[in-house]
Amino acid sequence: MLERFGFTPTESKSYQALLRLGPSTGYGVARETGIARANIYQALESLVRRGAARKAATIPSQYTAAAPTALLAELGRSFQRDLASLEESLRTLPAVPAARGGPEPIERADGLLARAAAMADAASVEVLAVLGPWAPELAASLERAQVRGAQARAVSLGAPAPQGAILRPVPEGELRSYWGGLPVAVVADKAHAIMGIITPSGAASGLATDAAGVVPFVRHLLRREIAGGA
Repeated sequence: MLERFGFTPTESKSYQALLRLGPSTGYGVARETGIARANIYQALESLVRRGAARKAATIPSQYTAAAPTALLAELGRSFQRDLASLEESLRTLPAVPAARGGPEPIERADGLLARAAAMADAASVEVLAVLGPWAPELAASLERAQVRGAQARAVSLGAPAPQGAILRPVPEGELRSYWGGLPVAVVADKAHAIMGIITPSGAASGLATDAAGVVPFVRHLLRREIAGGA
């Protein structure tokens, strides 16, 4: 029901279960849907972040579905915000496209995240990624890639992680100390790569490339990172 608006199948089923059950715990939703509790709790927290559910400060936590009319209104507002963000990102693109192969520098965090998400959304066979909770757009794109049948594998350096990703939490302070920012990297269909860091100021230092001599090397590094996180 909600998948067309960027929700995962588990999130959609969780929302529908909450509508049927009323206020309920994650255990109750898991029992209602037949989905593993770990996946249900992740889906419920995502629903709360997106305004589709509320979480009560009880022990255990209880979740309540937002009314359908309220959810529709929030989806409309979110769509308008996304359109405004896309418009701003498009304005920052160079007037003359970089030659195929690049590399093409990226200097804004929103541009880096938008390009990474678009690359994952365009993949038809394989997406490899390293990301964290600072890249929700990319996380949603990876989950959509799984839904349409592409092989999506990722390491998340913090929670929440995309469904199916390997979670390897690293404190943000350590990441910033080591990398100088929060890392994001994607390789799509063995042909396109984007990588960079997001700095505390909201800037980015990254690049995108289709260069045949670079993409396989980046893909190799991501495969090693994913294998090491498993």
